[in-house]
Amino acid sequence: QIGDAYASCMGEAAIEKAGMTAVKPLLDKVKGVKDAPTWMAAVVELHKLGAWVVWSAQAGADYKDSKTNVTTLDSAGLGLPDRDYYVKPEFADKVDAYRAHVGKMLALAGTPTARGEAATADVLAIENELAKLTKTGVERRDVPAMYNPVDLKGLAKTAPSIDWPAYFKAVGYAPSKKLIVSSPRYFASIAALRKKFKPAQWASYFTYHAVEGLAFALPRAFDDEAFELQRALTGVEKQRERSKRCIDTTTAQLGELVGQQYAARHFSPQSKQIAGDMVDAIMKVMGEQITKLDWMTEGTRTIAQAKLAKIVKMIGYPDKWKTYAFEVTLADFAGNVLRARRFETRRGLARSGKPVDRGEWQMNSFTVNAYYEPTMNNTALPAGILQPPFFGQDRQIAANLGGIGMVIGHELTHGFDDQGAQFDADGNLKNWWQKEDKAKFDAKATCVADQYSTFEARPKQFVNGRLTLGENIADLGGVKMAFTAYRALRKDAAKIYVADGFTEDQQFFLAVGQAWCSKDRPAETQRRLTVDVHAPPRFRVYGALRNVPEFATAFSCAPGTPMRPANSCSVW
Repeated sequence: QIGDAYASCMGEAAIEKAGMTAVKPLLDKVKGVKDAPTWMAAVVELHKLGAWVVWSAQAGADYKDSKTNVTTLDSAGLGLPDRDYYVKPEFADKVDAYRAHVGKMLALAGTPTARGEAATADVLAIENELAKLTKTGVERRDVPAMYNPVDLKGLAKTAPSIDWPAYFKAVGYAPSKKLIVSSPRYFASIAALRKKFKPAQWASYFTYHAVEGLAFALPRAFDDEAFELQRALTGVEKQRERSKRCIDTTTAQLGELVGQQYAARHFSPQSKQIAGDMVDAIMKVMGEQITKLDWMTEGTRTIAQAKLAKIVKMIGYPDKWKTYAFEVTLADFAGNVLRARRFETRRGLARSGKPVDRGEWQMNSFTVNAYYEPTMNNTALPAGILQPPFFGQDRQIAANLGGIGMVIGHELTHGFDDQGAQFDADGNLKNWWQKEDKAKFDAKATCVADQYSTFEARPKQFVNGRLTLGENIADLGGVKMAFTAYRALRKDAAKIYVADGFTEDQQFFLAVGQAWCSKDRPAETQRRLTVDVHAPPRFRVYGALRNVPEFATAFSCAPGTPMRPANSCSVW
């Protein structure tokens, strides 16, 4: 499957020859919107592919019953990176570029020239209305406000223009009895939106999203035009080599099949043991730090310690690998993409109402990343991140703890950031805080949010301290925990290592900086400031380290200088 999937992607001649054959049935559906039944038929066909127009559906752990998967319905259907692009004037140039792009994609999809301008305007008009109803990034971080349980009757009352039983049946799964609606206001507005726009307008909207989402699998003209939008939004000047993009597509289709091969070849048992020991060391430090917190009372402290002790560590790769039961044909790249997306969407939605598999991974083993999942109270370190510059089994402790140790501390701290702290040891949304402790925690979090909001990423463009708060708390906690763990592991060392004139403390902090070393174009920085819950990479270093006194000591930063400010923030 892996070889054929990759080869089909690289077969440009076959892709050009196939043209629109594989997507013609889909395009016939989305272009054929004439009334309410055909509108729903178009939505269903796109949703089967995970192309979430108007709304999205997914199955995941119930926030208040974390052992059971529940169906969640959310806002969706925007073509630009975030709702702010539609409603804020500073993105006017991006909207203009998007408008031009939509027109070209619709033309490639067969929209008559005489109707091109109007069809483009229809797509933008519908998305503008959806954007006005969509919650902001900061609003979406309000966990309780995103949790609005209803049953099927309640859903029908909230959004009466949709025949929900027929929708779920057509997409091909049975929803959970309890349904979660992220934004009742959004779903209550769907009926008015359907009335406001004529069937032909919806057909243009659906058609655009169909071809945009499949552009790479279609003839080159589609792929080239998709890149033009990427260029406008991020400032990137050159398209990546097709071979690299085909690797991405293949791993998206067959992630754990590829991951199984990767782990076998590039992740040794010794690396897994060393990484596990580091997790244990940092968890021990975090437990000690919680014990020492002078702002936390014993009632809250005991529960926090119990939650920390119950965190499950997952290292390298899953115990059980997924399989991929769909056909991969060497000369049918677009067909492969369609089959893969339908299969994965169906697999995900089929979890609805079923027990949560706590051993299932949310990342592939080759991914250079890590995560903490609050509903499962577990943390995963894929084999992909357990490589340089984050980790090396032969590297010094200072470098490893400054790299992967910082990441481990970051993920563990997520269990206690402004969102993670709302979940208990079993992964349920539950307030386990004493009132006065929560007030002190919130004040400390506000210090972090306010400080990061002063960071100017571009002229007059600042980090959104509220949007990035959880990640900023985790960055700060991660560095502090990792540094303390490194010091503990080197406490009785017989030999002190100096590398290129840098002390071990300095080596630790240099490893932190190297982990986030990157460079962004202005447009990409603007995009990240709007959509990313992480601060731009350089502020992840600058923001965290200026709040760690040991950094100032290691590099002899004078009091009152940027990296040793008079007022610093500390949460954990």
